[in-house]
Amino acid sequence: MPKFFELSVYTCFFYFLVWVIWLFLVVPVEANTQSLGSLAFLPHAARVLPVLFFGGRAIPAIYFSELIATNFIGDPEYTTGFGALISSTAILISWGAFKLLDVDLKSKRVLQNTDWKHVTLFILVSALVNGVGNGAYYLYLYEIADPLMTMRFVIGDIVGATIVILSLMFLTGFIKIPQQNND
Repeated sequence: MPKFFELSVYTCFFYFLVWVIWLFLVVPVEANTQSLGSLAFLPHAARVLPVLFFGGRAIPAIYFSELIATNFIGDPEYTTGFGALISSTAILISWGAFKLLDVDLKSKRVLQNTDWKHVTLFILVSALVNGVGNGAYYLYLYEIADPLMTMRFVIGDIVGATIVILSLMFLTGFIKIPQQNND
């Protein structure tokens, strides 16, 4: 149980950090658009990376973080608890599908040693499931069929996750872990 609590704290901290960065850097740039869904939704990386590092045990913390962030941090005008549930369920469905197909999602120590084909595929599948789920929910909620909104969710999740992962890879290139000599 302590390990579950520890990984939940890491997941929540990372999610809130990425959410606040997105809120201050991306949302002001996109303020002129009236459509739902960000074209660079950075927090999708905060859904994907904990699952890559911690497995399915991170999904409850992702849901909790998403629920808190969407309802209490920033402007909750277009956010609902169902949106957080749909987004977290998209990660759960994608993770379950990859687990069922026996696709290895575990990272090997750092991001540079990860199987990027699987990570990319996981980002694409989870973004697609999230986009279709949220598009269907907003269609039900507002009764307006707008396939471009679904595409905004999908593209925003893919672009946002890619930006964060590439930024982290760039930053980890500057951080050198000292080698221990066992002489």
